Amino acid sequence: MAIICHCQVVKERAIVKAIAQGAHTVDEVLSACGAGQACGGCVPEVLQLLARHAPASSLVGPASPVHA
Repeated sequence: MAIICHCQVVKERAIVKAIAQGAHTVDEVLSACGAGQACGGCVPEVLQLLARHAPASSLVGPASPVHA
């Protein structure tokens, strides 16, 4: 597996594991595995991994406006 966060040497498998263990926001993933703590350059890749590996129910977007 590839290193996603070069500053903290965090591998893709550590990020995927954090997602599998319940981290479903960028902040939760970064906190759980240590990625993104220096330059933040890995955050776009972390977002891609979240989209790929998080359960669909946890990736709810903003609420739809209510039409009267």
